[in-house]
Amino acid sequence: MKEALVDVSVLILFFNRPEPLEQVFAQVQKARPARLFLYQDGPRSEKDMPGILACRDVVSQIDWECEVHQLYQERNYGCDPSEFISQKWAFSHTDKCVVLEDDDVPAVSFFSFCKEMLDRYENDERITMVSGFNVEEQTSDIMEDYFFTTNFSIWGWASWRRVVDQWDEHYTWMDDPQTVAQIRTVIKERGYRNDFIPMCTRHRTQGKAFYETIFWAHLLMSNGLCIVPRRNMINNLGATPGSTHFGGSLETLPHGYRRIFTMKRYELGGPVQHPAHIMEHVAYRKRAYKIMGWMNPMIKIGRSFEELFLNLRHGNFRFIMQSLNKRILKWMGKKAYK
Repeated sequence: MKEALVDVSVLILFFNRPEPLEQVFAQVQKARPARLFLYQDGPRSEKDMPGILACRDVVSQIDWECEVHQLYQERNYGCDPSEFISQKWAFSHTDKCVVLEDDDVPAVSFFSFCKEMLDRYENDERITMVSGFNVEEQTSDIMEDYFFTTNFSIWGWASWRRVVDQWDEHYTWMDDPQTVAQIRTVIKERGYRNDFIPMCTRHRTQGKAFYETIFWAHLLMSNGLCIVPRRNMINNLGATPGSTHFGGSLETLPHGYRRIFTMKRYELGGPVQHPAHIMEHVAYRKRAYKIMGWMNPMIKIGRSFEELFLNLRHGNFRFIMQSLNKRILKWMGKKAYK
């Protein structure tokens, strides 16, 4: 049995897709972390069982000394609240942890990078999380190996129990008009997506924990910073028809979004070079929001027309009709996007 190489905890979330999970776990095998937390949602029906069992076989290939924890659900909870459940479970057993979903393929050095960041900033409450995904692929206007931003990605991340313990799963902050008003001001000032408050309202009404808005709300209310590597360290395989949040195909994605799913990932080239000061890289945040089309209606409109053209060219008429129906319902106030 080989020795562990990185003294870090890693949570892996998966369901019934062994193919992308194999790519993720191949990188985990190379990194050999000291602790694994394996979370799997339960089957929706018997049809899910072959994929579920195949995934369990993938993550059983542990050939190094490793402390393994498993939480395999017997019933299906869905993506939400499964993500929240799994993260609260893992962080109840470890004070800092890396989190990967079954389509987040990390660089091997992502684990040692997270280990160093988690140890270095463990008691610095200004820092909320470590992210492995850089939406620019490479950020050219800094010399160090990472920087700080109020924008973050959940495609491969790490954090501390001190952060997760403060998550407000019941959105009780929404009962305080002053807090809501302040968050609206911060969103406007930063140019963040303007549907965040309505999204939190919908999630609260549904009565289940959506960890993404819970995490975002905590970041906003704590004025937290995220560590992002200068060069991207994560590939996301989620732009496939079988994924939870995506219904199209990579070939019909607008170019601006397609590059996000096809960019390179990089390994660290040597010892981590640290920034001299803890300050937000404001220019990166503004560029990232532009790339995502947040608060940039002309970019969103242009990408919508590009997506329509690409789907027409590929004959995806059913997808076009479904998308049009969703937009009409949204305009009528009868449907809201998550």
